[in-house]
Amino acid sequence: MTKLFMTTALVASIFAGTAFAQDATVPTPVISGEVSLDFAETTNDNYGGTMGVELGVDVTDLATIDLNFEAVDGGAVTLDTWAVGTTLGGVGVAMGDDLGLFPEAEGEQTLTAPAMTEALRLTVGDARVALGFTDWTSDIADISNVQGAYTINQGAFAITAAGDYNLDTENTVLGGSVGTTMNDMALTGFVTYDVDAESVGYEGVVAAMGVTAYVNGDDTDALQNVGGEYEINVNGATFTAGANYNIDTEDFAPTAGISFAF
Repeated sequence: MTKLFMTTALVASIFAGTAFAQDATVPTPVISGEVSLDFAETTNDNYGGTMGVELGVDVTDLATIDLNFEAVDGGAVTLDTWAVGTTLGGVGVAMGDDLGLFPEAEGEQTLTAPAMTEALRLTVGDARVALGFTDWTSDIADISNVQGAYTINQGAFAITAAGDYNLDTENTVLGGSVGTTMNDMALTGFVTYDVDAESVGYEGVVAAMGVTAYVNGDDTDALQNVGGEYEINVNGATFTAGANYNIDTEDFAPTAGISFAF
């Protein structure tokens, strides 16, 4: 009952803040979008393409609304991710389905990424806590996992520590990242530790002059994947070309694409 009361109160505060913001002013939504053609290997020596459309609707005022729609050729338009929130007394409150707190890398083949669907997130300064729902449409008091993260900006370095506790499996996953910029080159290191599996995953990422490259592995195999992507903008069109090479299987997977933002 206590958990239900606390969750309901936090959710109510979001919509109370949103309603207040709408009474105070009429915000103007910002609409953005992207049309993309992506090409990747489908079977051995065969490559296929997909045409996709993304549309974003964002409102930022006393309340924040973030809606992202997606569609592929021949498919229906779907709401891919959403978030709605507000700030009350220096505490940011948001609810949505893309509010996980674990640092995200490029390849992520060897990092443990705890799943979080719809969640309620609180932000106070550089500290963040998120409560993930098992199925918020049927039981808003059923919490599946709890995540927390804290970011420290120490000189030229940004350090983030994160943790996830699953209430069903009682497993804990720890994660973190350290990033810095040197001579227009961004360097970031990621690491995760799954307590039950006793496994460590890592990834290093370098980004400079339109090129983003990564290498990753884990405690049983230090070097597993090497990959990267090059991105260039020409007259409003963004061209990308990249690949991942799995050192163990010797599998080379190239990708390419072109997108137009509006």
